[in-house]
Amino acid sequence: MPIHQLARDEMELDAIAFAFFSAFSSFDLKPVDLADLRQLFLPGATIVAIAADGATNRYDVEGFIEPREALLNSGRLLGFSEREVTADTQIFGDIAQRWSLYSKSGTLDGLPADGWGRKAAHFVRTSDGWRISAIVWQDGAEGTRIPLAEPPVETA
Repeated sequence: MPIHQLARDEMELDAIAFAFFSAFSSFDLKPVDLADLRQLFLPGATIVAIAADGATNRYDVEGFIEPREALLNSGRLLGFSEREVTADTQIFGDIAQRWSLYSKSGTLDGLPADGWGRKAAHFVRTSDGWRISAIVWQDGAEGTRIPLAEPPVETA
């Protein structure tokens, strides 16, 4: 793959990740509209959240977006933002995968709603550009700090 194509692909995937994470911002108290978020996904895309106890919650795009849009517009979750802290993207032809470390902060029902976690996103190149085909995520354990450096992997 030519280097200029790889650079364009990386820029497009970075833009999609930025749009995804920033879509949930509720800083200015204006109603949040996640309509544009839908355009980032392939039809039939899946989103899976892994809870602290290992339980899985699987969503289609609408099932993922609707409750979050309602929560962000309910007044219960204030000053919320989610930010990608680090990312590692691998591209192979017309597929890509991105591992993200993210942080989030806000106030839910008057209490701090801060945390961090990891997301793995899978992308497919379409005739309209890159689209998300799947996202899997898990929040970090409550009360733990975001890991800013990865520990070395031990082999032996």
